[in-house]
Amino acid sequence: MTPAQMLATALLLGAFVTAAGAYGLLYCAAQISDHKMIRTGGHLSYMGLCLIAFALVAFTPLHFGWKVLVAVSCAIYLMIPPVTWRYLARLHREERIR
Repeated sequence: MTPAQMLATALLLGAFVTAAGAYGLLYCAAQISDHKMIRTGGHLSYMGLCLIAFALVAFTPLHFGWKVLVAVSCAIYLMIPPVTWRYLARLHREERIR
C-alpha cells in the first residue's frame, strides 16, 4: 500500500464511521421529532454509508477479510438504531408501569 493509498483508505474509513454515526443520530432524532427532513437526512446518511462501503471494497487495497468486515458492518449498521430504539422504548415503558 502506497502512502497515497493509505491516506485515501484512512479518509474513507473515517467517513464510514462518521456516516454511521450520522445515521444513528438522525434516526433517533427522527423518532423523537417525526420530522420528514430529519428522517430523509437519516436515509441519506445510510446511503452515503453504503456508497463509502462500496468505495472501500471496490477501490482500496485492503485485504479480503477487511473488505468483508466493512460490507457486513454496513448491513448491520442498518439494524442497530431501530433495535436500540425499540429496546429503550420498552425499557422506559416498563419504568412508567411501576
